[in-house]
Amino acid sequence: MFGIGSRAIDKRGRIFQIVAQEEKDFGSGKVPYFVLSPCFAYDFTHGYQCFIPVDKADLLLRPLLTKEEALDLLKQVPSIEILPKVGPHERKTQFQNLVNSGNRIDSLRVILTLLAYREERIRLNKAFSDFDTRLLRTLTGLLRDEISVVFNLSPNEIPSFVEKVCGMNLFLI
Repeated sequence: MFGIGSRAIDKRGRIFQIVAQEEKDFGSGKVPYFVLSPCFAYDFTHGYQCFIPVDKADLLLRPLLTKEEALDLLKQVPSIEILPKVGPHERKTQFQNLVNSGNRIDSLRVILTLLAYREERIRLNKAFSDFDTRLLRTLTGLLRDEISVVFNLSPNEIPSFVEKVCGMNLFLI
């Protein structure tokens, strides 16, 4: 499924490009590895690369959306229902489980739920938690990055692009 030049998303949602395939010995004999370079700076140092065993790439990486899949996903946003209200501990666990699933609809559901919850907190003149703020910032950043790569747009163009497609601003931070 993956090869040199492919772009892929790791388990943490970061986008990489496969730049080479090399035989490496990390203690268990020579094994073929994909060499990945990040498409965005994230929290990596300049020149960072990581290695993924070729035979485990399908387990550790997932492909980016196609343009058609991305448009379809964004068009579904208005019909995605937010999650029911639960306490802070249950919400944190529930959100982390949904995000870790890698399902993009679930990630959008969490974004929409957090945006609605944030608006409610503002209306009540109450604070939006640090966890919720970080999670919302992370999820919208990952969405922005993937849409940016899929449509070959600057990350700065993505909020208005997404709003045009789905009719909602998902990047309120």
